[in-house]
Amino acid sequence: MVEQRKPRYVTRAINEELNIEIQILLWEMLDSIAIKRKDNMDYLQVLEIVNSGNKLKIINQQEQPAMREEIVIEQGSIVIGNVTVWIIDEKDKQTMLFPSDY
Repeated sequence: MVEQRKPRYVTRAINEELNIEIQILLWEMLDSIAIKRKDNMDYLQVLEIVNSGNKLKIINQQEQPAMREEIVIEQGSIVIGNVTVWIIDEKDKQTMLFPSDY
């Protein structure tokens, strides 16, 4: 299960390419999902951000157990293209990264 008390890190690429609003939104989404799924959280959360006109669709997926959830938000002033982000939950920390950072 994902714990909120672990230190959280982002890779340099995440820090350079995703603005802080998106980073915070993804961490908050992770916290919300962890509350709903309780002990059914996989260590790897895949978050796909899809730019859909004036809205952003964020699709969360995990493999074990297989789950998929999506939210749609108003894009507002957030400028972002389509991108995939991973959040890896390790024993002592959580890390947000692009698949290419792995």
